[in-house]
Amino acid sequence: MLWQICKQEFYWMFRKDPRRAFYLFGSSVFYVILFGLLYSPNVVNYIPMVVYDQDQTVLSRSLVQSFADSQRYHIVDYVTSEEEVDAAIQNKAAHAAISIPPNFARDIKKGLSSQVLVSANGSNIAIGNAIISSAQEIIAAFSARVSQGLAENAVGLLPTPAAHYSAPVNFQLRVLNNPNLGYLNFFVLGVVMAALQEGILLALGSSLLNDKHDMDHFSKGRPLILLIGKLLPYWLGGMIAFVCSTWLSVLLFDIPCKGNMVQLLLLGAAFTFAVTALGGLAALAFSDEVNFNRLVLIYAVPAFIYSGYTWPQQSMDMFSFLLSCTFPMTYVTSNLRSLMVSGYAPNLASGIGILFLMGAMAFCLAGFVYHGQRMRFLQKQTNTAGAE
Repeated sequence: MLWQICKQEFYWMFRKDPRRAFYLFGSSVFYVILFGLLYSPNVVNYIPMVVYDQDQTVLSRSLVQSFADSQRYHIVDYVTSEEEVDAAIQNKAAHAAISIPPNFARDIKKGLSSQVLVSANGSNIAIGNAIISSAQEIIAAFSARVSQGLAENAVGLLPTPAAHYSAPVNFQLRVLNNPNLGYLNFFVLGVVMAALQEGILLALGSSLLNDKHDMDHFSKGRPLILLIGKLLPYWLGGMIAFVCSTWLSVLLFDIPCKGNMVQLLLLGAAFTFAVTALGGLAALAFSDEVNFNRLVLIYAVPAFIYSGYTWPQQSMDMFSFLLSCTFPMTYVTSNLRSLMVSGYAPNLASGIGILFLMGAMAFCLAGFVYHGQRMRFLQKQTNTAGAE
């Protein structure tokens, strides 16, 4: 009986209504390619910059050249006032600006500090963060180089002792797991899981709401067997889509896969099970596919935003934190990223356990709802036959 139901469901999925297969397999694969291509540069480069050099000396031009030589920046204009700087950023002709004060070289040669202003367009966080981190690095390197030259000339030290004299504290930064702070490793996996979740839900809605062939052909079957037979193909399809999308992210875009394969498969199985069960329960609460699809589209954005993937749970207020705990995405996205990128996810066991528990509870509730709907369907059939 179970195999017959699954077989018929696969028949509808691939032959009678192929959009179900497209939802199930196409969404996550499409997203991994689409967003993988988008974030494949991995860091933000060639940020348009304007220069306001009020000093116009060899030293000030040397600082400007340091920015020009960096791959992070592309100098698009030289302006002559702060108003032009603000206008360039406001009009998005540039996203960054460097303002060098008058007497820049003279103050440095006198041993006085000189403030260089770097302006950044903060409306785009990715660009703003790239400007802040790279500008600090360029100016720090320039400052150390100038200090070394002054020490050589003023004190008469050789280059190596002068370097230690001018920069007694050597700043070093070590970033683990994602050394270049790339967006590819950070963002793509979470978006792909969101697409996979949406694909499973849309395919399930089409199955449970768009046809009644299972009730006609399997009217004598147990409700639990009928429900398992309808949900199992979509859980299996979700698992295949999970494996394919993570494999493509590694194969096409070199996202690292340091995690244990058994742990990855367990996480994928728990996530797809929870989404399938919750989707089945939600679909049974609707009478038509259109309204269910609207719910799925509305649900997708909050589920991703509150998953803790882009904003950590520990920084949420109590309401937001409790709300985030209700979404299956919360227990898969960060764990998957940690497994793939660093090889270890400290919350993996609890995440898998919660997902399986969430799925089991939703499946039991769906069983009760499905049983009631089937009984009403059979009663209606009996009444119709009696009236005839």
